Formats: sequence, C-alpha cells, structure tokens
Amino acid sequence: MPKIQRGLVRRRALVPIMVLLVATMTAAPVAAARPEANFITDQDAMLWNLAGGSVEPILTVGDEMGSYMFDAIPDGISVASWGSNSVKVFVNHETSTVPFPYSTSSPGGNLNDFTDSLVSKLRINRSTHKVTAASLILDDGDDVHRLCSNFLATSIHGFDRPILLTNEEGIDWVNRAGLQWPATEGADTARQIGAVVARDLGTGVNRIIWGMGRHNHENSLPLKGYGYPVVLSGDDSFVTSPNQSQVYSYIADSRADLWNDEGELWAFVSDDLAYDDYYDFVPGSTHSVTGHFIQVPKEIATGRNPDGSDMMAADVPAEFGGPYDPPPSDGAWQRPPGATSGPGVDGPQWVLETWSDEHNVFSFVRVEDMAYDKRQGMRNVVYIVDSGRGRGPSDSAGLDSDGNAVVNKSTNGRIWKMVFDKNDPTVVTSLSILIEGDDSPTKTLTEIRQPDNIETTKKGIYITEDPGSSQQFAPGDLAGKNARVWQYKFGAVPTLNPVLEVNQDADEGDTDVDSSSEGSMGAWEASGIIDVSQWFGPGMFLITVQAHTLFIETAPGPDINDPPTGIDWTYKREGGQLLLVKIPGG
Repeated sequence: MPKIQRGLVRRRALVPIMVLLVATMTAAPVAAARPEANFITDQDAMLWNLAGGSVEPILTVGDEMGSYMFDAIPDGISVASWGSNSVKVFVNHETSTVPFPYSTSSPGGNLNDFTDSLVSKLRINRSTHKVTAASLILDDGDDVHRLCSNFLATSIHGFDRPILLTNEEGIDWVNRAGLQWPATEGADTARQIGAVVARDLGTGVNRIIWGMGRHNHENSLPLKGYGYPVVLSGDDSFVTSPNQSQVYSYIADSRADLWNDEGELWAFVSDDLAYDDYYDFVPGSTHSVTGHFIQVPKEIATGRNPDGSDMMAADVPAEFGGPYDPPPSDGAWQRPPGATSGPGVDGPQWVLETWSDEHNVFSFVRVEDMAYDKRQGMRNVVYIVDSGRGRGPSDSAGLDSDGNAVVNKSTNGRIWKMVFDKNDPTVVTSLSILIEGDDSPTKTLTEIRQPDNIETTKKGIYITEDPGSSQQFAPGDLAGKNARVWQYKFGAVPTLNPVLEVNQDADEGDTDVDSSSEGSMGAWEASGIIDVSQWFGPGMFLITVQAHTLFIETAPGPDINDPPTGIDWTYKREGGQLLLVKIPGG
C-alpha cells in the first residue's frame, strides 16, 4: 500500500477545526496564494513577553509560499549566515504517521500527522524579518519520524564542513518504505526509530548514523574545543519506573569518520555508585560526583545484525552477554502503541538499555536537551535538561533504576551541570544539580515545571517548559499559567525568572477530535529556542511554539481491519508558530 499523499490546503484565518470523522478532508477556508518572497505571517503571536521585550511572529502552521507550506509541530532550530543580509534557518517538524497516542478501545482519540518528519530551510531577511525563500530538505519520502532538536555542527566543533544533526524521538517500529505503520516488530522490512539523521549541507545528502546510538533521541550536541567530533546525546525515555535514561557521547577522529559511522559510542558512568541515579540526588542537594564514559560495543550501539536487520534481545551475541532477556510484561518498559498488557517493545533500544543497566550507566529520568556554556573558558561546561515525568500529588513514586523505592521523587525535572575535562572528553570532573524543578506535590509556579529545550548565551541560560498533564491547569484557572520560558542569569547571585509565556488565546479544543472544549492551560509548549543576537541584535532569539490542541486540518485515516491494530485513526495538522523575540538582558 503506497504512503498517503496529501495535497496542501491553503488557509489564512487561524480558526481551529475540531470535527467528527467525516468521509472527506476538512480544512480551513481557502485563500489566495501568497507571493514566493517577502512573506511574514499575519497571525497573532503565540507568545507573550513578560520581560518588556518584543514578540514578532514569522511563520504560522499553514502559511504558504508557492508550493511550500510551514507544517505542523515546529521544533528544533539551527541558524547560519546566508549572504550579507539574510540567515538560513533550519526548523524541524516533529511529525509522524505513527498514531500517538493509540488505543484499540478509543478510535476517536487515535491521532497521527499527515506526514512523517520534515525539516524546513528558510531564508529570513535580517532587516525586514521576512521570509524570502522556503523549502524542505527532509520530506515525507525520507521516512524519518518525530525529529526534535537539531544542531548545525561546524569547524568550531571539529567538523571540516557543516553537518546538520537531527534526531528521532520515539520508540515505534515502522516499515522501511511505503506506509509506515502498522509495522511488524522485528520484521526484516521494518526498523525501530530512535536514530540520528545527518545532512551534509555541502552535498545535500542525508544519512542515518546508526552508531550514534539507538535510543529515544532529543538532541545531538557537538562540543567545542577538542579538535575532532565529540557529540553528546540523551535518552528521552518514555519509561518512568524504573527510570531508564542515559547520556551518551559519540567520538570520531574526523567529520568524515562520523559521516561514515567509524566513530564510537560512549556511555556516562558515575565514579560513585551510591550516586548513579537521578533519585540519589535529593531535591536541594549540593552533592557533586566525578565520572567517566565507557565504550559501548559497536554492535550494541548500532543495534543492527550483520545482515542489516534490527537487533532483537535474542540476537545479542554471547560475547556481549547475549542473548538478552526479552522486555518485561509488567509495564517497566515501553509497550507497543495501543497495548495495555504484554511485553514491552523489543529491538535496538531495549538492547542498548539492557547493556547500559548491566554496566551501571547513570540513570537519569528523561534527558531532553543540552547546551554548552558560551562564556570564555567555559566551553567544557554542559547543561543537561532532565524533563522529569510530571508527577502529581497522587502518583506513586515507584522504584528507581537500582530497584529502590523512591522517597524524594522530584520528577518534575531539573537542570544538571556536567563539567568535562578540557583535554579528555571521556572524563567528567563534576556532575551536580544547577536548577531544581518543582518538587512539591502541588504546582509551584515560582519553579520550573518539566523543562524541555535549552539555549545559552554569554549572559545566561534560557529554558522552555513542556508541562505534562499533571502539571497543567483547568481552562480559565485564575491561579494557572501556560508553559513559560525561563531566564537564568549568571552572576555572583544567579537569578531565575520567567521571561516569556505561551499565549493560548486561539485554543478552542483539546486533542480529542470529538470534543469542542477548551484545552488545558499548559497544553501548548514553547519548544526550540536559539540565540540569534549576532544577526538580529542583542537579546534576539528565534523560538517555536507547538499548539497541540489547535487543529488546522483533520481527515480520516485508512481502514485497518487486521489485529492487533484494528482501529482506524485520524490525520491532524496541529497549529504552531516560529517567532522572533527580544529578551532584555539576553
């Protein structure tokens, strides 16, 4: 069955369309085509500036320039110069044709996107802030999924030519070609997502680098100053109890070796096994540990068998302790979409997780994003966002990765500070907590709730929020807040304050397509953020907003009649926006 192909439907009025499933595609009103140059959105900003700066929306989901449309779920951003008065901007779109969530008992709530993941390339004029060119450098035909953050690696990161690194955040099995889902776990015609995708900006070639780790990637962060590629990544785990998230580093002799996957994957281990778990650091702890990275066998890192098929637990060679036990059936590992019982998802991610557990690799809760310090002499300091899991007051704490009961759960997230040896990227001289998130059983609005993406400047750190369901507020709650962006300013006495807040004024529905009720406060998120002050002036940032309960377009999915799927789904195009903001003191 060929992959679904959808024509682009123009829309101008940003009016949410929440509809019952119908036989034909439903879309917002059609408007005249926009010119192919000097475009800027006419939609209202999806952010409020709390710090007295400016907010300027650049593109809104559904905006068109000729054959190009700014698509759903805009996320990570990278920027580079383009001529004397423009910049090139790369924006990920975290879409997938795999339903998320998926339930065999709730067909109205099964949602997926019209396309698999995309990456937009935009040309933005530095003076007018208008988009003068737009295209896709990864499109639906590339069959990659849930691309989150991206990073443009250049010569300062040990790359002899620019490589854009982007990442699949997910655990699903998909078909290698054609209609991506349903797919059969372990089939030769399928693969498990969770890989790094690289694009050579010089040649325009895209390539998956399997050895950079088969896990739930949010970002790849190349470090400065080593003279060769050292690329950190984190496992954005979907599992809460026990926590199963790690920090990895891919080290190669050169850009060419990374491109040809001739580097090696390494995993972070604490030197003090009494502090080898997120929960060993209780809220407010000032404890610090040293650590080191250990090498992951190439076969485990790539998650591929000699014949190119994906490695299952039973495929692990004896030299690496295999075969491994299959995933558990008690919910302690992610299950397939729609499954409420039975074993978890087998495949390369389970193989890497098992190897990491057996080698005492440090267990975070949910590593999202990372950024290095941009101050002089501080490039070896890395800030790691651990988003946590959005626990509420009634949630059980569960067990940590060591099997111990969690007393101080603090799973609403924190920012870690990891300091590397400047001469040896496999040595960590310190891991400690920099910012503790909300660790109260009730919502504490003066603290970060589930930090998501991060950016640094020479003056501070900028952190976006993605509140989980337990950290959201009922619509119109006078005590509630939407997701925010926080500014952590360096200094003798650092300060932490919200500087932006997501504007959900256009919100008229939630992700149940049969409902017309307003979505919860915090259901939208500010996601990708990048400092663009060198092109647009002091304190200027590009930022994306994902409007998860605002549907621009919906359509019924294909009929699926065979078990275990059995239930149809709905295609949806979520709202969202790319904005240029000025934050005083940035």
